[in-house]
Amino acid sequence: MRIDLAVVLSLAVSLPAAAQQACVAEALPTPLLGAPLVVLGEVHGTEEVPVFLARYLCAVAAGGKPVKLALEMPADEQARLDAYIGSAGSPEQTAALLAGPFWRRAFQDGRSSAAMLRLLQSVRAMRAAGMDMEVVAYDSGSGGAAREAVMAQQLRAAVARHSGSAFVVLTGGLHATRTRGNRFNPEFESMTYRLADLKPLSLTVVTDGGSAWVCTGPSAAACGARNWTINQGPLLPAGSVVLDASTPQFDGSFHVGKTTASPPAVAP
Repeated sequence: MRIDLAVVLSLAVSLPAAAQQACVAEALPTPLLGAPLVVLGEVHGTEEVPVFLARYLCAVAAGGKPVKLALEMPADEQARLDAYIGSAGSPEQTAALLAGPFWRRAFQDGRSSAAMLRLLQSVRAMRAAGMDMEVVAYDSGSGGAAREAVMAQQLRAAVARHSGSAFVVLTGGLHATRTRGNRFNPEFESMTYRLADLKPLSLTVVTDGGSAWVCTGPSAAACGARNWTINQGPLLPAGSVVLDASTPQFDGSFHVGKTTASPPAVAP
């Protein structure tokens, strides 16, 4: 049964005054707010997904639990992320974050976009306002099945280290699938599939069309702003969350409206 629960509750009034200035709580369903491990399968390189995520994190933190935002960034970036999230966010501190190789690689696939930098700036501001929030980098340098296995291992270890925290995982759509196999490989076992025992709640992004900064090939020249309709679906208000048990690959969807491509935070 399909249930649109986007307007069940708004938690902005529960936030401390300083936090209310730092963020806007999204209206989200109680099962989503209470889930210890939520996986959001996105299209990389949009302006809208990081905006949705910032509001979602605000709502989760308003519930009083420590929040861990897990991002598809190399674990080697963890020290830079920790330093920035705990900083005052000065231009020099932002430059130190962006000095990492992840932000400066030639192959810009949307994960190191200007919108993602703004998401981190929002998380830093929420933490500075007193919200218990951290960022976890869980990606590896490997590819294929090995990458899915390592990402799952990194997340499993992080969940074990931070028992009692609410984990919100942002990842590419294929990594978020709950079932074995996909349209490219019937034997594919995604990161989320490998975490089934942790009972993740997995949602896929749905858009009204638009553009995204994506890569259509293995070279840096194949990356750029492109029209994107693959995740286009029912026209629902941006910010809506739908829990739909009839979808085998996901537990539901989150809707961000028409998307706009977000270029790299650092020009390649």
